Amino acid sequence: MIKEQGEDAECAAWIYTKEDIHVKDEDGEVDYDNVIEDPALLARIFDDVGNIDYIYQVIQESVDEVTEEKLMSYQQECV
Repeated sequence: MIKEQGEDAECAAWIYTKEDIHVKDEDGEVDYDNVIEDPALLARIFDDVGNIDYIYQVIQESVDEVTEEKLMSYQQECV
């Protein structure tokens, strides 16, 4: 992508790390003290999340919506 679009191409990224993985307690509250440290389990979690098409669908829909809004606004500014 860098070769195709250039080193200075605009981009956006969503990054999650193991610090974003939280276990909930019996009351359904996030237990910030219960941290998952097992590398194999973390790899399985992120592999499953990375294979959820819904995430990519929502991101693309958001990009499309904002693109349309900003393009319309930009065109109105140019008139």
